[in-house]
Amino acid sequence: MQEISPIKNRILQYLDNKGITKYKFYVDSGITRGVLDKKSGISEDNIAKFIAYEPEINPEWLLTGKGEMFRSEKLNLNQPEIDYQPNKNVIPLYEDVHTVGGSNIVANMNPSQQISEYIDAGDWFPGATAAIRHYGDSMVEYPSGCILALKEVKDRNLIVWGRIYCVETSEYRVTKRLYDDGDAITACSTNQEVYKNQKLIHPPFSIPKKSIIRLFMVLGYVVKEYSNGPVFISK
Repeated sequence: MQEISPIKNRILQYLDNKGITKYKFYVDSGITRGVLDKKSGISEDNIAKFIAYEPEINPEWLLTGKGEMFRSEKLNLNQPEIDYQPNKNVIPLYEDVHTVGGSNIVANMNPSQQISEYIDAGDWFPGATAAIRHYGDSMVEYPSGCILALKEVKDRNLIVWGRIYCVETSEYRVTKRLYDDGDAITACSTNQEVYKNQKLIHPPFSIPKKSIIRLFMVLGYVVKEYSNGPVFISK
């Protein structure tokens, strides 16, 4: 008999800890009623909705079971700009701004808000301008929960088609491999898994170029094996 997925189990643990009923959860979060009772996995879009619905949850714990259930500090959207002394290629890490393989509610990446800390990109990611979290399994290059090193592309004529970018619109932020399609961009996942009917689980989709607010080239990623553990860097 198929068991409920570990992520769903952790969501149920969290709701029980907070004293939130399933009915209230479905009404407030916008997640389809009954999702938590099905003996199957949970979509990237629903994971993103849950993280947006409960910002106190620790995403690493939700996705992997590692670490504490709650973030070490509650989210503060009005925190002042962090004072720091720039050194070699120091970039801001927006811990509470993230991208998923599907879609996600967009959070503001204003330099004066939501910066968790500054990290030194050193010689690994020259030109990097920011770092954010990535969740989901549609991009096989990037483990769920990893930190993406990004370089903002201000001139759209400099897009290198076939490379992976983080695309931000007014509705979502996605990380995909991009291809030119005239007035639009075709966004493709690298996970080519299919359903039983041979349809792609993560099919390509189109993004109108005029809808793009910001665009970032993904330079690479870093992964922490556990809290305060070593950082593994991949380009």
